[in-house]
Amino acid sequence: MHPQMWQLILIIVYGFFINYEKNSTMFGTYQPVAAGFITGLILGDVQTGLFIGGTLQLMSLGISNFGGASIPDYQTASIVATFITVTTGQKASVGISIGIPVALLMVEFDVIRNTIGIWMVDNAEAQAKKGNYKTVTAMQMFGVFLTVLTTGLPVALSVIFGPSLVRSILNVTPQWLTGGLSVAGGLLPAVGIALLLRYLPAKEYFSYLIFGFVLAVYVKVSLLGVALVGVGIALLIYKHEGQQTNAATGAEGMMEDE
Repeated sequence: MHPQMWQLILIIVYGFFINYEKNSTMFGTYQPVAAGFITGLILGDVQTGLFIGGTLQLMSLGISNFGGASIPDYQTASIVATFITVTTGQKASVGISIGIPVALLMVEFDVIRNTIGIWMVDNAEAQAKKGNYKTVTAMQMFGVFLTVLTTGLPVALSVIFGPSLVRSILNVTPQWLTGGLSVAGGLLPAVGIALLLRYLPAKEYFSYLIFGFVLAVYVKVSLLGVALVGVGIALLIYKHEGQQTNAATGAEGMMEDE
């Protein structure tokens, strides 16, 4: 696929916006699955975008930058991986294999941003003591620029040089290696689900996992159908537990009155 100029511009603009969105407005478009969806929508291949973004979303569950620690940037990886996959005509599983090293590489960009940020904060505090508030404002604005540049620059470079570079690499890459990447990409969703199950009370609700497995494998219900059944069960459990809590509260109130 040869994307048009307006598509390239939109993806680059989104690449600059996504880190600002992640650190400021937080509407949710910075999530990997949303990044894959939006990039796929721009390129006209939503299915590939959702597959890549959803898989990278699973890889990001349970990971957070507590204490300012730098973590893999799966949302930027979703943009880059979706763009390269769609424009080079590769399988989505190959795109996932591309996205993971991109996410890890983005850690270095975040470290550089935080390092420069330390100097900016020290400089702003020193100027604030002198009453030079214009410099403080300038440091704040430069911080915003640095934030958007952290993700915008890698996305822009990927859009400009990525497809041709990847095509050149793929032309000289042996079939066994690309096949291995496809297999590895196919296994990653299972790894992501396994990571998710580690943070969920799976043992307590194991019967529901079996129920969902039977629906998906033997009854051939679609994933959306299984998800809706799960939502229905969750609502029933929530309602039942709420009734039990209200009943217990009412009983305690009656005992106090007596």
